[in-house]
Amino acid sequence: MVRRLLYLSGLAIFAVIIFHAAGLGFIAMFSWAHRYADAASADPTGSLSYWLLRAEEQITVFAIPAFMFISGFFVAFATGRAQRTLAWSSVSARIKNLLIPYTLWTLVLFALAFVQGRRPGLLGYAQMYLTGSVSPAYYYVPLLIQLYLLAPFLIPAARKKPITLLVITGLIQLAVMVSYYPLLLGAQNPQLIALGQLVPKWLFITRIFAFSSGIVAGFHLSALKAFLDKYRTGLIVATVALIPIGMIEWELMARRSTEWLAHRETFVDVLYSAAFILAILAVSQATLPFARSLETLGSRTY
Repeated sequence: MVRRLLYLSGLAIFAVIIFHAAGLGFIAMFSWAHRYADAASADPTGSLSYWLLRAEEQITVFAIPAFMFISGFFVAFATGRAQRTLAWSSVSARIKNLLIPYTLWTLVLFALAFVQGRRPGLLGYAQMYLTGSVSPAYYYVPLLIQLYLLAPFLIPAARKKPITLLVITGLIQLAVMVSYYPLLLGAQNPQLIALGQLVPKWLFITRIFAFSSGIVAGFHLSALKAFLDKYRTGLIVATVALIPIGMIEWELMARRSTEWLAHRETFVDVLYSAAFILAILAVSQATLPFARSLETLGSRTY
């Protein structure tokens, strides 16, 4: 199981790079279209390039949930069977390993912003550091730190009442998702728009279910393996089928919106991510492409 998780982690590393690259492709396609004489008058929506970028985004959307699941699993692994919960010394060590490179690169981006004339003041710098808003991708570090801080409290529940923990954290994450669906569906009501922007990506409740699921999986491996053995084929079929369904869902929402939609996970995205993660774990006996290289890469994930 550990080797398959490392393989999944390696896949997620590549996936998150491709996901962000696809986002930059959309920026070039729409925001920079005026720079290309042959494209200035044409709407790229529906073109082959457009659908290829959408497919890249949909296929790779599993990356962050996978990282959260894997982090939760290895929290359970680090706790072991003898300890009641994860020691705070282990929590602080993991957070320190996150903060050192995060702080370094945040300072680099602060310096670049300063040179460009963007100087938000002391409170502004503090807010960007604490929320990761200095760069769109940096929210991940404050998010993961919050989940590590919660881990000692989640572990006892994951051991004794795993179903209860999954239900509660699932409902929390579902409520967050419901809050921004009106925005995705093109709501014009100011209150509904504000509701959709209420919960930022860096707040722990946006990913608490995936992290908790990893902890539960780590403590209940025999039950997980039985589930995977029983539903292996169904998980693989669901993974493949949910890719075009997710693309269609997002396209319908994008066409209802009057503005460009910043990516947020949808119901189909969550189902696809769960199916993808479990499908990779379910084929533990199969020889997957680039297994050794991806496992090595996965062991070095940030």
